[in-house]
Parts: sequence; structure tokens; C-alpha cells
Amino acid sequence: MNIRYFAKGVFFLIIGVGLQACGAEKKPMLEANSDAIAAEQQSKAPNIVLIMTDDQGFGDLSLNHNPVINTPNIQTLANQSTSFENFHVDPTCSPTRSALLTGKHSMRAGVWHTVMGRSFLAAEHVTVAEILSDNGYDTALFGKWHLGDSYPFRPQDQGFQTSLIHGGGGVGQSGDYWGNTQFDDFYLRNGKVEKFDGYATDIWFDEAEQFIRQSSKTDKPFFAYIATNAPHSPYRAKDKDIQVYRDLGLPEEIARFYAMISVIDTGVGKIRNVLDELNITDNTIFIFMTDNGSSFTPARIGKNHNTIHDLTAEIGQQVGQEWIFNGGLRGYKSEVYEGGHKVPFYIHYPKGGIDQGRKVDTLAAHFDLLPTLMELVGIDASQAADIDGVSLVPVLKDNGSLEPRKIVVTNQRVDQPRIGRPSVVMDGNWRFVSELDKNKEELYDLASDPSQQVNLLNDEPEKAAELRQSLRDWWQDVSKDVGPRVRPIVGNANENPVRLNANDWMEAESTNVIAWYPGFKALFLKEKKEGWITQVEKFKSLPWHVEVDNSGSYQISLYFHDKPAQQPVDRKKAFLKIDDIVYETDVDKGAAGAQFTLPLQKGPLSVEGWFANDKDDAESHVPAFYAYMEIL
Repeated sequence: MNIRYFAKGVFFLIIGVGLQACGAEKKPMLEANSDAIAAEQQSKAPNIVLIMTDDQGFGDLSLNHNPVINTPNIQTLANQSTSFENFHVDPTCSPTRSALLTGKHSMRAGVWHTVMGRSFLAAEHVTVAEILSDNGYDTALFGKWHLGDSYPFRPQDQGFQTSLIHGGGGVGQSGDYWGNTQFDDFYLRNGKVEKFDGYATDIWFDEAEQFIRQSSKTDKPFFAYIATNAPHSPYRAKDKDIQVYRDLGLPEEIARFYAMISVIDTGVGKIRNVLDELNITDNTIFIFMTDNGSSFTPARIGKNHNTIHDLTAEIGQQVGQEWIFNGGLRGYKSEVYEGGHKVPFYIHYPKGGIDQGRKVDTLAAHFDLLPTLMELVGIDASQAADIDGVSLVPVLKDNGSLEPRKIVVTNQRVDQPRIGRPSVVMDGNWRFVSELDKNKEELYDLASDPSQQVNLLNDEPEKAAELRQSLRDWWQDVSKDVGPRVRPIVGNANENPVRLNANDWMEAESTNVIAWYPGFKALFLKEKKEGWITQVEKFKSLPWHVEVDNSGSYQISLYFHDKPAQQPVDRKKAFLKIDDIVYETDVDKGAAGAQFTLPLQKGPLSVEGWFANDKDDAESHVPAFYAYMEIL
């Protein structure tokens, strides 16, 4: 048992009793007979399937005024589910994932960026996977994690008994396995590298199917978290899926984006069919959602908004339906307008009476998922410390309601968060948009202005003042929980060696100096920003911050590109900076990096590496984009 749980012993005793009362008693293993499986499953606590896609906006679905995109399986699910029409997440990846798993606002969970080490979910936070795992569930993650690639932040450290993931924030980013392109890649199964054939999205759903089939044969309920990398850029899909959209006259890049979503839709249908085949649909909580607003903006294809709307109107005429680009919402991924954080959220659970094809407009958010699931499976989550979410069960059942509340979404994406960054206070249909760094305040009433075009700041001064104060109060509350940096742990048996990558460089002045964007191989399309690998000499080395768990002798290996690349560094010397001390060694001709062996003491360290022809030769400086630290 993880040491963190000793402080929460009473809590887990309570929820353990709750699950036992729910009927999760031990029973003998059954043969793989569907009727027997169904009977066994109905006596269990409910299974959970949570599907969350990456960078798919509210309007990137056929049921939200987009008849061009092909998502019939998601549409069927929505028609059979309770659909939350006022559901919100963070405007970028890692913050949403931290809040979803912990029931805490991302700021309180310590995750407010996607790089700079600010995407690490600290071990002190208890995840829904840990709670379910400790109470008899098989837990598994397939796809994207993006809450830390090293111990103690990995999914296997945070409650997932099974995990199959890519590294970093997207397939092909610097945190991922070298050379991955979404086709025939290397992924991490429970921390071990494994080669796969096929397209990434298909692999996540295929592996989830296998997990569900195997778990359904046991006496344990399961939690399958399918977090696709799609449709995150770079937009890559199978040619046959892209051609469907090319044939409609769509520009190549949006054809690829929509093709990625079509494959997700097929996967949703696959998993639902498996549940039906095993006769466990009724006793499975099935959720579909996305992690932030759409990443496909008009700017991506060099068009202005009017041109995009002309295009959509033309294609909409061809298919005989109205097409509202982006679901009619203002803003996209990373923005605090509605299009950046309002997402689809569909929940289906027949045994729990949640299959009514009902739409609700209750204001809700991602951090509500943990307490909602706990109540639905029979676990008392009221003892969970410092969660921000509330259970949505009163809304899901009996047409109940929640106590009035305000929800704040912020987009920090800086090393040190501050109240001046873009934020929005949501209060029913009111939206108070603030960016104090730019002296910007706006107020919108979505009831009369869903596209946020009419700023009511001067017309409604009392409401503006109320929500402005709410933002200040919220900031005062959450900012006190912004603690010191959390660090990967080296010299620990749980991971040795530890691989460090440029995605997690610290002390950066901005995101632009972090080498993270995909670039292992040429992009299919010419994008506005090139991958980091095509411009390595523009980057300067930055430190990693680590925690040495045990004093001893360490081998620290620096690589220009990652170890599997074997890319010659073409510099004469390697330099390793440990705190304020710089070590140097010669680089062998044609070598991809260099090794240092030296004693390290237990405690926090700053580690930085680079290559150059001479110590003071800034002209030839290139970073070590990767480092491996191993206790010998």
C-alpha cells in the first residue's frame, strides 16, 4: 500500500465498507459463457468505461450542428444518455486530466500547464483510479496520460494496475518514444516498451476491448479509461478515412482532423458492442467526453472566419443541412471563451436509471466526475479531502438540482500562476471573462448571446462586480495550495534508470523555449510551426529538477537526441551541470551522447546537460534533449 494512504486510513475504511454493501463479494471464477458472465456482472458494483478524446471541440460532432463529420456511434450514445449541455473542463490537456482524476480544480491539484514540469500530478493527490483499485476494481488506462512520464507520476504510480500509453502530451512529442508517428509505434505497457502494429487510435480501443473481455470473466468490476491521443495534432489518419472528407471538398488538414474523429467514433461503437455481447451494458457506467475545445481553428488553414463560414455553408448545402462551425461557440482550445472549455458529456447507465436520452443544462465540470462515480458505485466520497467537485447524481436521477455555485476556469500556461492570466467565472448562463494582464474584462449572458458577441460589462455593473469579486475570492483560496515544484525521483527501485526529456525542462521563460512539439519525422502537412527536431540549434539547455532518493554512485547519460535515435552529436565535448558545479568530458567521434559517473547525495538537485566544442563556445552550444539517471 502506498505510504500516502496511512493518512487517509479512515476514509478508505469507510469506502471499503460502502463497496461491500454494494455487493462486491468474492465469487468463484466463471467460464467465459455470456449468460454466466451477465449474471455475475449484475451482482457486482457497476463497471465504468470513461472515454475522453484530445482536442475535440463541442462542434466536432455530428449532433452539434456538424452534419459533415461522421460520428453515428457517438450520436447514438448521446441519444440514449443523459447529456450535459453546460459541462466544462480546463482549456488545455494536463489540467483537465488532473481535475478529472482527483476531483480537485487543476490549480489545487498543482497542474496548470502542459510542459515545464507543471504537468506533474503529485503523488499526494488521490485519484479515482486509486480509490477504485483499493476497493476491488480492475483499473486500466489506454492512450494518453500527460501527467508525468517519470516516477512517481506515472499511471502505474497513480492507481492504474494496467496501462498502455504513449509518452508526453501527444504521439511524437519529445516525451514520447523516439520516432513515433501514430503508425506502427512503440508504446509503454506498464512502463515497459512494446512494439505495436497499426494506427494508434485502433490500438487503444483494441487493447481496451481485450481488457474488458478478460475482466468480465472475473469476480471484480472494472474501470477502463480510454484517453485517445486523437484528434490532437499533427493530424494523421489512415488514407481511406481521410478520403471520405476529401471527397466532400474539405481542405486537406481538416479532412485529416475529421478522419481522426471518425476512427474514434468507430472505437466507441466497438466498445459498446462488446458490452452488449457480454450482456454487461446495463451494469456499466459509460461516459464520453473531450478534454478541451477544438484545436482545429480557421487559422490552421490560413483562412479567416468569414471564409470558413462560407466554406461550411457551401458544404452544408451539399448535404442538405445547416453546418455551424465550432458549434456556434466563440473560442478554441486554450481560450476561456465558451469554445475553449465547454465540451460534450454523455453518461449512460441503464441499471442506475441513466439512459433516458435526456438533456440537462445544469452547470457542471470535470472535477464533479470523481464524487459522481463514487456515489454511483456505492462509495461514500464525502470524506475525501479538499475536493472541489460535487456529485451530479441528484441531477442524473429524479430530475434533481444542485446548490447554486460558481465555477472558475483559467488558462495559466506559465511557470508561476497569477490572477492576471485569462480566466472566466461561470454563474448559470453568466460568463465573466478576465485577463488582468491586459486590462481586459468582459461580461456575457449566454441565454441571449450564446456566441458571446455582446459585452454587457457596462450594462450590468452589479453582476460584473459580483463575479469580479468571486474571481478574487477563488484565487485567494486556490493560490494558497500552489506549493513548491514536484520532482521526478531518481535512485529508487520503482524506476531505475529514470529518463528525462526536454518536455520537462524547468525555469523556462515561456513555452516557446521548450522542445516539445512533434518533429520525429516530417509532418504530412506544412504547419505554421515546425517540430523542434528541425531547429535544434535555436534551443538553449535548461535544467531538470529531480529528487535523489538514495545517496550513491550514479551514471548520468546525456543524449543529443534520445538514445534509440543514435543521432551523432557532432560536438567535441559534453557538459553536465549539477546545481552550480559543471563537469565536462570528451565526446567520442560519431557518438550520440556521453556518460558521467559521479556521487550524488540524497535531496533535491538541478541537472542540466549540453554539448559544445569548448566550455565557453556559445556558438556551438546544443542541448542534451534527453538524460538518463541511474543509481549503480
